[in-house]
Amino acid sequence: MATTTQTIPQSLIYEEFGGRVYYRKGYRKVLLGLKTEEEIMGSSIFQSLIIQAFVFYLKSILPKKTFWVPTNEAGLHLYRSKNFANDIAIIEKSKLVDPVSDKYNAVPPKFIIEVDVKIDAKAENEEEGGTEADYILQKSQELLTFGVEGIVWILTKSRQILVIRTHKNVEVYAWSESVPLFDDYTFCLQQILEDEEILPVT
Repeated sequence: MATTTQTIPQSLIYEEFGGRVYYRKGYRKVLLGLKTEEEIMGSSIFQSLIIQAFVFYLKSILPKKTFWVPTNEAGLHLYRSKNFANDIAIIEKSKLVDPVSDKYNAVPPKFIIEVDVKIDAKAENEEEGGTEADYILQKSQELLTFGVEGIVWILTKSRQILVIRTHKNVEVYAWSESVPLFDDYTFCLQQILEDEEILPVT
């Protein structure tokens, strides 16, 4: 296959951790000349609107003087050869020493929100395998070990929300349910999207 015989551009790398480099979903079609890099870089309309609506909601409920809510694949540097991209991060201002730095954030966010899986989960070495579920769990475990309190995964196809707070438990919610974040903060994704007129009122 083309991916094993040619150098893969750095621009197609999304994240790296656990001894693996994760490439953007659709990168194989780029290598085969079936798509351009630009065609696989962005989020879908639905994904981007969910992220926008969720950020607006978080900004409305979280104390402005306490939290930042960066988005747009915010870079997070854990350790050497461990770099993540986050759709939304909730960061305590008191812990981020240099907010004008041009480097990746190296401070554990309090919470991270991801909308769908944006990587090709299949390893270049076919024998290693790999699924999107594996990726979700492995990335979440890395983040928890780093010091993140919890990770929310919003899955658009199944209309499910996964919340992972510990190394042992995964909470599963429907979009219509109220989901606890931290302290007394909660969210109902269905309501957020209806209020923004992204989804019709049910």
